[in-house]
Amino acid sequence: MSLFFSSTFMNHLDHLPSEVISSILNHVDKTWDLYTCTLINKTFYKYATPLLWEHLEIPGDDTLPYMTAGLEASSSLPSNSPGKFVRSVLIRHALSDDELLAFIKHVPQLNDLSLESARNITDDSFEHVPLYVPHLTRLYLGHSSITQWSIEAMRRHWYRQLNHLEFEFCDGLNYELFSALRQCKALTSLAISHCGLENNNGIDTIQDAAWNVMALPNITSFRIQDYLSNCTPFLPITTTVEQQQQQQQEWRLLPTLFPDDYFDDLPSTPTTPQQQQPVWPYLTHFFLGACEEMTDAMALAFIQSHPHLLQLELSGSPMMTDKTLDAIATYLPNIVNVNVDNVTEVTAAGIRRLMQQCPKLTTVGCDNGHIYPSDFDDVDPSSMEISYYLNGVSYVTRLYGEAFLGY
Repeated sequence: MSLFFSSTFMNHLDHLPSEVISSILNHVDKTWDLYTCTLINKTFYKYATPLLWEHLEIPGDDTLPYMTAGLEASSSLPSNSPGKFVRSVLIRHALSDDELLAFIKHVPQLNDLSLESARNITDDSFEHVPLYVPHLTRLYLGHSSITQWSIEAMRRHWYRQLNHLEFEFCDGLNYELFSALRQCKALTSLAISHCGLENNNGIDTIQDAAWNVMALPNITSFRIQDYLSNCTPFLPITTTVEQQQQQQQEWRLLPTLFPDDYFDDLPSTPTTPQQQQPVWPYLTHFFLGACEEMTDAMALAFIQSHPHLLQLELSGSPMMTDKTLDAIATYLPNIVNVNVDNVTEVTAAGIRRLMQQCPKLTTVGCDNGHIYPSDFDDVDPSSMEISYYLNGVSYVTRLYGEAFLGY
């Protein structure tokens, strides 16, 4: 909302109740307009200043030093320090350890921190961050070289309230990351992308890591993705003996839903108690990259036990087929987005059935080099993403939007 106050209105601002002022400010959605409100009078300054500083987005290299200097100058007057109003910070540019520590100590009530280009951030600074911002609930860290040392500091100080954690291209981590995170029971969203966990020496194996992450009871969104790693062990399949036996009985009922021998790789060996893993009953978003050992039967077991899924990505499997797509259509009535990139055995016919049977579906990723525009000649080309190759062949990589209107 853009603001313009007439002189008549300005004369009456001193008499407005605080509730009215708060209501006015809640409809101001531009930073410059909030700043203008702080200049009206003392009352507007009092109520507009917390909103002005609540969310900070720092885009360029020059902005952070000036902001830190301003916060430092105001820190001698705690009652007037704007740093106490800051709740979320997004820093897009690269910064050093010293710059991070100089800034972070002035925002003690911070809840949400995103460092998009943290390539110069190491344990030297980050292990101290939890001491300065003890109330943090959300963290995104990209391109950092922090190690398990910082993860342990996070666990000690944030384990009670940290609920959203995302690491991307942080190549100093290994599978021991998850043994520390296991104690962060408040975590609901966890994403680890392209961190090369298997490349760094550690005691824990990928099976240990999978067991530890399965112990988090409140996960609603999980992503693990690395092009060079097989992520299949992170599939949260129900594995207690009793549940396995119940599932075996359900497998026998499948001919009533699918043709005979539809699933030809049903699990036959019940797991031992040592292998038991809890299910994530609240899971709505699941992204598993490079699931090289994933089979249709494994996918079915997972899909059946997580009926609330809205977004599902299972990519990089040479063994999954259209049977997985049919299972999605059968057991996930609210599915919105599906991605089966690099699943080479998925066909256009299977994708078409999925589109026909999922009324809420809006996106299907299908980049496997075998889906052609001619397979969907009834779909508007503007509703498809198409890749064109030098040999003149084109492939459909994604269907979205109006592509689903005719189904």
